[in-house]
Amino acid sequence: MTSVTVTADSTATVNESRVPKTEIRLCTLDEFKVLAEPLFQEHYEEIARNKQVMKLKPNWPMYEAVDHGKFLFIYLAMQGDVCIGYSMNIIMHHFHYADLRVTQNDVLFVKKEFRGGRLGLRLLKVTEDHARSEGCKLMLWHAKENTALAKLLPKLKYGVQEIMYSKEI
Repeated sequence: MTSVTVTADSTATVNESRVPKTEIRLCTLDEFKVLAEPLFQEHYEEIARNKQVMKLKPNWPMYEAVDHGKFLFIYLAMQGDVCIGYSMNIIMHHFHYADLRVTQNDVLFVKKEFRGGRLGLRLLKVTEDHARSEGCKLMLWHAKENTALAKLLPKLKYGVQEIMYSKEI
């Protein structure tokens, strides 16, 4: 198992066994599109519940508009030059509470073979810390039922804000 290093720069470090350490770093939307794209299908297969209506096709113009407004931030978990996880988030003022700045996580993913350690927790923490540094007072995560994330969030003192239901129509 390798250790995790969180940095603001793009340098990679190597432990004594010459195995690249996992680094968590901020990235641009353009970097995300290139580096994280190999993970999209695996992520989709695992979490999309209504595949007959939910076809994997990121709305890049929408993401670009949010990014252009400086409301998007993304962390990548990198092992050497390979992306093994990500956390993409949107900062906004709440629609009902205009003075409340919140961060809504859009996607959070760690490749299966890198789960079981603390990488997912570190991605959560660095995301939360960044949101706080941007003046956000509320961090919102969405989790599928019976997933590791759904079990972890209450342990991190997150409470249910609301429950979202879906139905194909």
